[in-house]
Amino acid sequence: MNSIRDVRHSGDSSEWKIPPFWQKLNNFFLFPLQTEPLLYALVLSACSYGLIFGPIGIFVVGLGLMLAVSRYAFKVSALASRGITHSSDFRASQVDEDWKWLPWKFFAVLVVFGIFVGFLATRSLTLGVVANLVVAFLIPATWMVLINTNSLSSAINPFELLATIFGIGKSYLLLCFFLFLLQQGSPMVMTMLLKVAAPALVLPLMSFVMIYFTWVMASMIGYVMYQHHAALDIEPVQAPEGPASVQIDPAALEAKRRDAVVARLVQDNKMDEAVNQAREWLREDDESLPDHRRYFRVLKLTESVDTLADHAQRFIPKLLAQQRAGEALDAWVSCVKRKPDFKLDSAQFSYELAQQAWKAGKPRYVLILAKEFEKRFAGSSLIPSMLELVVRAYKQGLEQPMQGVHVYMQMKQRFPGHASTKEAEWVLRDELEELGTTP
Repeated sequence: MNSIRDVRHSGDSSEWKIPPFWQKLNNFFLFPLQTEPLLYALVLSACSYGLIFGPIGIFVVGLGLMLAVSRYAFKVSALASRGITHSSDFRASQVDEDWKWLPWKFFAVLVVFGIFVGFLATRSLTLGVVANLVVAFLIPATWMVLINTNSLSSAINPFELLATIFGIGKSYLLLCFFLFLLQQGSPMVMTMLLKVAAPALVLPLMSFVMIYFTWVMASMIGYVMYQHHAALDIEPVQAPEGPASVQIDPAALEAKRRDAVVARLVQDNKMDEAVNQAREWLREDDESLPDHRRYFRVLKLTESVDTLADHAQRFIPKLLAQQRAGEALDAWVSCVKRKPDFKLDSAQFSYELAQQAWKAGKPRYVLILAKEFEKRFAGSSLIPSMLELVVRAYKQGLEQPMQGVHVYMQMKQRFPGHASTKEAEWVLRDELEELGTTP
């Protein structure tokens, strides 16, 4: 379930001039040396002494260190993707609770990729090598998709990964190159330090180097996501090189939290609980569009067709009232697919949806919305306008002009002087001229 990103901007973030990541390399290398990450890295490095206590120490301490380092790395990338690139700007309210599960999901992705590479390697050594290179190429995109969706299934979906890669474009190739250099640089630095370090410092030094390079890469990946936030559908909370000029609406944060709660219930196959929770929040505030949207999305996943249709009678008008005609049309389509006889109770909203359907290049939807319009809304002043859309749908959308002529003839009889009738006459001028019916 998509989270709701209702953010108040001081300007259009798509127009921000964000420097490309290769111009910010110094910032990435300096990030682990900022106060918060530096102190945390030193503490974790000191904890590495626990590795000396045999297999149990290696397993417990090693697993704990990997989890702590990777959790902070995901946090760094996620916040950087929203424009928060300095640790002094980190706030607890900015952290999503679901981020703590990302290391486990990332590990699961690596297992899946490992099985894939192993399977191909058993068929052919060459295939195994190629598969390994492909996986290495996909790892940064996997990291990004996990941050953007919190979804394991999305992270192993090749279409999601490719969409992310193509959204970033050529910068992704350059990012992979720099990440490769960083991976090569880590053991080189370790080797240099081992030659000069006292034996008692070897373990924490090696841990610190590993942590340092991991967080440098995390910072770089997050910034690349920020650089291409529009393509990745990310709403930044901070403008480049400036203060937090974008304020996160508390209502948006609450909506996002509620989305996550319902999404988790759906993922756990607790559909009744998900529906009840979404409905309860909607009852608390019937004017809340996010609550309406969440409830509608959950109902689409159930077999409660009548409940979905009934809710749409309230949801679609609210969308139209907030100039979200495209989303309103999508909601209407969802209802019609599940309940073919679904119709809105309002002539005005039916006409507005027909207008949107025409603008969206969906002439057949126009005809569906116009069906029985006159009968259901007899006497409505919108009937001529709706008939004009029908004429356009037949002539310009479906290339069935004679059907449009038939509708026009009815308009000419019933609404001879109406502007919509004259407009329909102009649309059908060639056909009417051939028939000799033009006044």
